[in-house]
Amino acid sequence: MKPCTCAKSLLIVFLAVLLSVPAVCARANKALISGIELNKAGKELRASFKLVDCFNTEMEEAILDGVPTTFRIRVTVEQPSVVLNQTMADLTLLHTIRYNRLNNEFQVTLPEAPQSSRVTKSFEEAKEWMSTVSKLPVIPTCWLGKDKTYYVNVKAELAKVELPLIFRYILFWASLWDFETGWYTVEFLY
Repeated sequence: MKPCTCAKSLLIVFLAVLLSVPAVCARANKALISGIELNKAGKELRASFKLVDCFNTEMEEAILDGVPTTFRIRVTVEQPSVVLNQTMADLTLLHTIRYNRLNNEFQVTLPEAPQSSRVTKSFEEAKEWMSTVSKLPVIPTCWLGKDKTYYVNVKAELAKVELPLIFRYILFWASLWDFETGWYTVEFLY
């Protein structure tokens, strides 16, 4: 009778884990983009925005354990058309955070910033840098026609981390803190 009891216990544990996965995934996928602002600066159209709720507890723990984490941010500019929108610009940014445990420092790489690599001891400041895009040049204004409508689309996701094979089995939970926002669109008249 003991094998049956053991099998029942194992089945209950398996079902509990299986039922908790969607709740964790739903919680992890709540990231969004807010405050999209467009402005003309010289001969460029620039965009600024912020990622909100893109960090959760599991992700923060992984970063503090030394796992490099990268956000992939896509920005496109489209001109609407009757059939298909014409893509005029398509940019991809990779914001990466690495924690150096020896120096107790966070290094954040921001390709769009004048100083593309920043270092801080504050985790909060590093998360702020990771989640903010400021004055990103998205398209030269000479490409835009006067009195025409355009769309700027923004999307962000956690880039997949390629771990060594042995760690993929040990860190099976890593996929539970993935996130991907939907596309956020701002329409503007130039």
